[in-house]
Amino acid sequence: MKTFRDFLFDIHDVIDLQEKSMSRLKDQSQRGQAIMSASRGDKSRKENSARAKQLDKDIKGKFGGRGATKVQGRYMEKDEKTGKKTRVKERSHVIQQGKMSNRKFKKAVKKLGKKYDQDSVIVQPRGAKGATLKRTRKGGLPKRNIQLGKMRPGRTGDDETKVKGKTFTYEKK
Repeated sequence: MKTFRDFLFDIHDVIDLQEKSMSRLKDQSQRGQAIMSASRGDKSRKENSARAKQLDKDIKGKFGGRGATKVQGRYMEKDEKTGKKTRVKERSHVIQQGKMSNRKFKKAVKKLGKKYDQDSVIVQPRGAKGATLKRTRKGGLPKRNIQLGKMRPGRTGDDETKVKGKTFTYEKK
């Protein structure tokens, strides 16, 4: 059974999701943004929730007090032991670059990815034509960087993100 505090946390997430629309995220992607999560498949729901709260605090600390937009991410995760692929849902964070330089922004996001033991993070620095999937730990991806392409609102795929009930993904033309 949920405690009142957990209920308020869930309500807070819904309100945050409704604050930003898809068009606003699309516009902000041109000014630099990154998408990452603190969730891990081997952690319990409670642990992942605590990690997400701590990630919120870390983002505010590293990026000048600006909080992240909370979104719902879905992707195909491969189990390292069995090799079986499963579709995983997680709470993700969209981080805006603000006035940081491209280099500092990429380094800060990768450092957070390492801290939360993520395989990779999605980074689209200011002025870039598309996003890049950046490896944050060995064994996470076959290559250091994988070009994802441009943000495509309204599209779905194996790896997609949902905000306010609308999906987007990154794909090459």
